[in-house]
Amino acid sequence: MIVSYSWLNSFFKRPLPQPEKLAEILTMHSFEVESVERLKNDWILNIDVLPDRAGDSLSHIGIARECAAILNLKMAYPEIKIKQFEDKNKYKVNVEIKDKNCKRYSARIISNVKVNSSPKWVQDKLNNCGINSINNIVDATNYVMLELGQPIHAFDYDKIGGHKIIVRHAKPNEKIVLLNNSECILDKKVMVIADDKKALAIAGIKGGKEAEVNLETKTIVIESANFDSKTIGQTARRLNLRTDASARFENHLDPNLTEVALNKVCYLISEWAKAHVCPEIIDIYPEKIKPIRIKLELSLLNKVLGIIVPLNEIISILNRLDIKIVSKNNTSILLEIPTFRQDLTIPENIIEEIGRINGYEKIPSLLPYSFLSPAERNNELFLINKIRDIFKELNYSETYNYSFISEKEIKGLKAEPINNPVSSFFKYLRPSLIPQIENNINENLKFFNNVKIFEIGKIFIPEDKKIEEKTVISGGTSLMNLAKLKGELLCVLDYLGIKASFKDLELKIKGEKAGEIIIKDHLLFQIEFNILLKNQKEEKEYEKISYHPEATRDISGLIKEEIDIEDIKDEIKSKQLVKSVELFDIYKGKSIGQDLKSVSMRIVFQSEERTLDSETIDKSLKEIIKSLTEKFNWQERK
Repeated sequence: MIVSYSWLNSFFKRPLPQPEKLAEILTMHSFEVESVERLKNDWILNIDVLPDRAGDSLSHIGIARECAAILNLKMAYPEIKIKQFEDKNKYKVNVEIKDKNCKRYSARIISNVKVNSSPKWVQDKLNNCGINSINNIVDATNYVMLELGQPIHAFDYDKIGGHKIIVRHAKPNEKIVLLNNSECILDKKVMVIADDKKALAIAGIKGGKEAEVNLETKTIVIESANFDSKTIGQTARRLNLRTDASARFENHLDPNLTEVALNKVCYLISEWAKAHVCPEIIDIYPEKIKPIRIKLELSLLNKVLGIIVPLNEIISILNRLDIKIVSKNNTSILLEIPTFRQDLTIPENIIEEIGRINGYEKIPSLLPYSFLSPAERNNELFLINKIRDIFKELNYSETYNYSFISEKEIKGLKAEPINNPVSSFFKYLRPSLIPQIENNINENLKFFNNVKIFEIGKIFIPEDKKIEEKTVISGGTSLMNLAKLKGELLCVLDYLGIKASFKDLELKIKGEKAGEIIIKDHLLFQIEFNILLKNQKEEKEYEKISYHPEATRDISGLIKEEIDIEDIKDEIKSKQLVKSVELFDIYKGKSIGQDLKSVSMRIVFQSEERTLDSETIDKSLKEIIKSLTEKFNWQERK
């Protein structure tokens, strides 16, 4: 905002500090002053008013109030004495509010207007603030807007059809020619000021040519209104039409300001245009805004600021901010907030005001301190990150997919439909990651020869009118090498301290199915995360190296076809003195029967304490064969 230093001084009986010093004071207590420049016989301050204060401070009087509060100065508000004339012609205008977004509408008629140039000092002030002088009527409205922050608009009374003003929604495709001669096509979301036939202005934003004040104008209607900030902001953005008026209206102007501004502009026009101000004031104010009350606890103030501000200083600051003290005691103060400070709604807002006016520099700089305790370890997240690292080391790329899939991607899977899907592509909760992984591989093969990807995500399985949520690890490769994929998956699990094995395409951990490999156009896999979580080992276990020699024995036997070799190996490993077991031969054929298979195992025996003799090894071997016979119906072959 551009602010005139001389204009600010006009509100005080004694001069303000020099412009550079004043800029420093405002920056330390209120708003950042971006620049201070000499302009003819004045100084111009470019002040960055933040959005939370735009409602009361986008004006010279708003900045003057800040100066008064900081410097503890008494403001001298300019007197408004309007010479009222009897309306011999009985000028009348009827106002009708059809849009609830008009919070207040104040208007007054001025007759015997002589449209001419403004006084030279007025033109200079406006030009210094970046506004071109038009004529004494328009200049008066701009002057009041810069001084009080309330946008004002003047209509030519004789151009208002039916002498009727209607605040309404625009009609679909309604056109209006604005003051800058541009044509604007409106819709029903736009609020307009209209007469009985046409739109005269876009409410709170820009006036139109239809009722423009010109040199022939003799009678005018002055509008000083208040509009809903959200409505004005949305309209300005939608029409790409930002103005000085909209910038103020969209920041919660005080509705109680309209009448003050109306009287001020009427006074200026009566002086500058030698006009007659009609006595009647039109004022439609359906829901009057009243001051709110806030209870301020002194203990909270001291706690938030970190210092003790004396009670007399608190009261002084509140008075300087025009905040009324309703009652007080040793522990709290009941406050009444002026309506122009709509940013003050809670005790913390009041504390901030006291802190900044008192001076943040008075608050000692202390390093924050607290007792730190390590965060509780999230085992799930820890494991997920570890799995990610292993897959990336194996040259897999991680992918991320939506939790929703289309009907086409389900491909026969049972899935839960979404009640209100955003599109047909997100119609179901995914019951598996496989369809999306498959699509990812196909899409990436357009750009790469080989693709290896994985994803760790949630799947949603409908069960008994409920949805079971699971975390799974899924992925795939375009390289059709089944043995390599099995080896990579076992490598991942081995790194996690999990012993696993494959039975054909099923991944098993301690006999429990933990995942599977799916062979389609590509090799795909899916592993249940929770099974890994409960079987992982925090630390790898290392076997002690024995200084005693190993001894090997081979056994052969017949078992049923459906028996898993890994189960046989696990049973043998469970016996004492067995260091390792290796399958070195397997045979299936008619000679041994359709439902049987012949397997040969090499068992390695070793003790950490002594060298094993043949008798001990043979005894252990007999126990192994006995156990296999009982559990798996092992038929030994000599």
